[in-house]
Amino acid sequence: MVSSTPSPSPSPGEIDAVSMRAVYPYYVVCCLMVASALSFLDRLALSMLIEPVKADLVLSDTEVSILAGAAFAGSYVLFAFVFGRWVDTHGRRNAVVVGISLWSCATAACGLARSFGSLFAARSLIGVGEASLNPAAYSMIADYFRPARRGIATAIFACGATVGGGLAIMLGGQLVDWVQATGTTLPLMPDASPWQTVFVLIGLPGLLVALLIALTVREPERQLAGGETQDIPRIRDALAFIGHNARALVPLFAGYSCIAVIGYSFMVWGPVHFMRLHGLDAGEVGLLLGLGYGIGGTIGLLAGGMVADALVARGRIEAPVLVSLAAVAVDTPLFIGAYLAGDFMVAAVLFCLGMAAASVVGGLQISMVQSLAPNRLRGIMAAVFGACVNLAGFGIAPTITALLAENLFGGEMGIGKALATMTAMAGAGAAILILIGIGPGRTLAQRLSGERRPA
Repeated sequence: MVSSTPSPSPSPGEIDAVSMRAVYPYYVVCCLMVASALSFLDRLALSMLIEPVKADLVLSDTEVSILAGAAFAGSYVLFAFVFGRWVDTHGRRNAVVVGISLWSCATAACGLARSFGSLFAARSLIGVGEASLNPAAYSMIADYFRPARRGIATAIFACGATVGGGLAIMLGGQLVDWVQATGTTLPLMPDASPWQTVFVLIGLPGLLVALLIALTVREPERQLAGGETQDIPRIRDALAFIGHNARALVPLFAGYSCIAVIGYSFMVWGPVHFMRLHGLDAGEVGLLLGLGYGIGGTIGLLAGGMVADALVARGRIEAPVLVSLAAVAVDTPLFIGAYLAGDFMVAAVLFCLGMAAASVVGGLQISMVQSLAPNRLRGIMAAVFGACVNLAGFGIAPTITALLAENLFGGEMGIGKALATMTAMAGAGAAILILIGIGPGRTLAQRLSGERRPA
């Protein structure tokens, strides 16, 4: 008779170690989420400060749209490829640390600007720094989480956009009102305007987050697809991959760029629209829209991640794109109604509902990029995707919106009609392009998903 010796039970220390290994990836995602929140806070602060900046620097709406959009987007697009290459070949955590430090200092430097040119330069540097985050975060999250858990993980990361966007709108308005009411100044800046003080107060805390990530976040092991090697990929490898899979990548990336037009047009001009049309001051519109964006947007993000994860678990690997398509069908009419409504409460409710629906896409677009690229090309593919959505959303849409308002809809008070027009065109374009790309995208994702293996 053969007796078997029972396996010894794990010690409390071993159990704690296993628990820590299970929890740590979520800690990393939360750190990246905080970084994302800061990036959107710094990126969108100008949107709540448009009127005082216009008055002090004597600018038109079109010039302000260039500062809010093109100045940021141009450098972001260029350096997204620089950081995308860094992410595929070097440490991703260090890219995040360098980027946060740069954009935080650049945001504070906006508070020193005295002209269009100097503010343009500072806004451009914000774009350089922020170009580091998404390529690095997309790649790190994909290596920390298996595909069935990436939806919720990327949704947590993307909550930084809604939390940061909400804070930008809310705190920007509240800080402007507070600084104007109290006459608060900063050391070495006794003659600064309130909007300049706000930029400094928003920018500098990011340096503490950069230090936290540098000290506590570890570089994850890369998970390679079958056939991949540890060899450093070349730019032409990425171009060859894009060309070979253009039937999936081109329409999907273009479709998500149209979705970005809907969101970023509001981020730049939405607060000003509510101030001009409905007579709210900066603090009032900041509180209302900040809560709607931060809370409604966060609920939408997390709900989208959970729904997509459930569908992926049932074999629908294209779920992130399907859920994104449904979100566009819901948010487009809601936003159009919000921009055209003459009653403030109706407009506010429609906006909050639209933002909750639109935010569903935030985490799903990350999952989409991860599923359509092999590991060693994730950084450069995230850079290509980021270049597309930011060039369309931040670089082009805000200026076209301002030009429509000035030349077609009667000037400053026509900004709502211009926003409605941009939203209608972008929503239709997004739906058509996503429907074209979803079939080839499913095929590509299925091919890559079965080939993952540890490095």
